[in-house]
Amino acid sequence: MTILIVLIGVGAGIPAGRWMAMRRAAATVSRAEREMRLELAHWQGAAARATAEAARVAREAEAYKAGCKHGREEVISIVPLLIATQRRADGTGLGAIADSSEGM
Repeated sequence: MTILIVLIGVGAGIPAGRWMAMRRAAATVSRAEREMRLELAHWQGAAARATAEAARVAREAEAYKAGCKHGREEVISIVPLLIATQRRADGTGLGAIADSSEGM
């Protein structure tokens, strides 16, 4: 009689244990998939933010470069005027610069 009860218990326990193990494995896989989807969404968002930041930095670099070029052109164009103004303020002309080197 005891053997019969043990055999019935083993016969029912194996499928029940297998069913419970499969159910737990499916829940674990489902949870892992959900976490991976969340992580994927996180990293896709981070990549989109990084791309936008890179584009912003590139635009700023181009604007800075254009500003520097414009400023350089302004300085180059104004230098002759500054020199002429300085000479007028000193009361010297073009010949005065050549004369000052002769006196040395």
